[in-house]
Order: sequence, then C-alpha cells, then structure tokens
Amino acid sequence: MTYTTKTFTVIEVTAAEEITSAVNEANMIILSSIAAIIGVWGVACMVSAISQAGGIIEMARGFMTAIGF
Repeated sequence: MTYTTKTFTVIEVTAAEEITSAVNEANMIILSSIAAIIGVWGVACMVSAISQAGGIIEMARGFMTAIGF
C-alpha cells in the first residue's frame, strides 16, 4: 500500500512539472512576442521622427535644443 501511494505521488509530481513547463513555455512565447512588437513600434517611431525632422542631423539638433544644450 505504501508503495502504491509513492507511485501515485511520483505521477502527480511529473504531471505537475509537465504542466508547469508548458505554462512557462507559453509565457515565454507571449512575453517575447510583446517585446518584439514593442521593438518594431520603437523602430517605426524612430523612422517617423527622422523623416519628419528632415534627417538624422536635424533630429539630433532638435533633441539637443529640447533638452537645453
């Protein structure tokens, strides 16, 4: 009887570990996707700022003026 109980305990721990592993993998995929979306959005904003300022030099000059240099 004790041996059967230990066997069931091992099966439950293994199933819990598999579920935890699957949840962790899903979380990693979701967080990586969100990070990629934020990165792409940042690049799009930078390209937009460069094009609206008239080039990289003008954008840098406007930034330096904005912060007081």
